Amino acid sequence: MNGLPKKLKLKRKQQGLTQAQLSARVGITQAFLAEIESGRKRPSIEVLEKLCDTLGCSADYLLGIEQSRRYKTLEQPALPSSLTSRGITPKMLEEMAERNISGEELSLAIKLIKTMNENKKADTKR
Repeated sequence: MNGLPKKLKLKRKQQGLTQAQLSARVGITQAFLAEIESGRKRPSIEVLEKLCDTLGCSADYLLGIEQSRRYKTLEQPALPSSLTSRGITPKMLEEMAERNISGEELSLAIKLIKTMNENKKADTKR
């Protein structure tokens, strides 16, 4: 659980939550959450599940568990051609998941890129 304190605190702050707010949502004391974030205490499985549900992330993420290359090769399907044809890589998808980017934010980013590309093409034709 080496990554838990750091990742938990980072995820909480990314969502703009105080320790008091997160602990209230999870049903633990703020003092216990502070102990978890400092690495002095470890949550039970039940508390870890509630933290993950509340923060919208996996236990693997919070615990800093990295999948081995072999596991990724066996378990992760290839990206659909609709994504790879647009230059989307597995690393990009991981980054989006870590940053908790919503589908709406991704759509806006794609629209922005398309507009920029169209403007660039129009400028080169002039």
